[in-house]
Amino acid sequence: MIVQSRAPNRILDFGGWTDTHFAGSGRVLNAAVSLFANVTIRTVARPGITINVLDYGEHLYIENAAAVTYDSHHDLLKAAIKVMGVGGGLEVMIGTDVPPGCGTGSSAAVSVALINALGVVSGKFLSAHEIARLAHRIETGELGCECGIQDQYAAAYGGINFIEVPAYPMAHVSPVPVPGEMLAAIETQLLLVYEGGGRLSSDVHRKVIESLKDPGNPAAAALEELKTTALAARRALLSGDLDLLAETMERNNALQKRLHPDISTARIERIEALGKAHGARAAMINGAGGGGSICLLCEPGRTIEAAAALRGAGFRLLPFSICLRPAEARVVRR
Repeated sequence: MIVQSRAPNRILDFGGWTDTHFAGSGRVLNAAVSLFANVTIRTVARPGITINVLDYGEHLYIENAAAVTYDSHHDLLKAAIKVMGVGGGLEVMIGTDVPPGCGTGSSAAVSVALINALGVVSGKFLSAHEIARLAHRIETGELGCECGIQDQYAAAYGGINFIEVPAYPMAHVSPVPVPGEMLAAIETQLLLVYEGGGRLSSDVHRKVIESLKDPGNPAAAALEELKTTALAARRALLSGDLDLLAETMERNNALQKRLHPDISTARIERIEALGKAHGARAAMINGAGGGGSICLLCEPGRTIEAAAALRGAGFRLLPFSICLRPAEARVVRR
């Protein structure tokens, strides 16, 4: 048997940080994009599980999934194998369309794609909600990492979604039916720029948590205000209001930076300044920040100009379209 699986990354996570245990409740709007985590699983006539991590050129061998231990080396992959309870006789190949630590939910996308593929192999066909919930539980419960819930749901559901978190880690996911003209504007006027250095979102989460312990720190007020940006972004997308979208991106970006100084970096600030000097009207850091990537919304007719300036300065642009399809896994017919 050969199973192929993929799950999208996400950008534009309005209200990000409010989907965490330290926020308690919140709202997030994000958009899945055509940058995927890709997984292929083959059943083979030998014991154990071999995992080929193509982006790192590394290979793992798991003799007994139930007895796997964690050592901070591809632990998310090991944990998915263990929790899914699969036997041996598998060869797994994993590759992604984004650089590691890109800030676009790439770890969650890998986890969702792997869980989905393992589910098909073992006959445990899971819904998008079940996959997302399990992926989040593996990262937090099994591995003890700090993370919100939005990335897993974005990867599992695909599309543009409004995610309500009435009480962490509960999630109510509502697709946002964005008009075609607005989708086209996003795809032609939005740039996704890689900062050039990866980071661990869990580390940034811990810094923000420490900030929130200080009653005089502006982080608490910023976190509360971030809960309103997802609502504004939904209104902008449904009404086709690019001015409101740009305004909300700028407000979300400013609030993120108030959570902790390390959410932005010198290179992120350079991208933002250079982009705005060449036609970008709004900027917004993706994910937890601390490196990774940033989105720039450009004025009509100036996207190429901004892209050329950023490439000329040595920054990498990641082309994308909005991915309206959910995570998918299928048996390949020979």
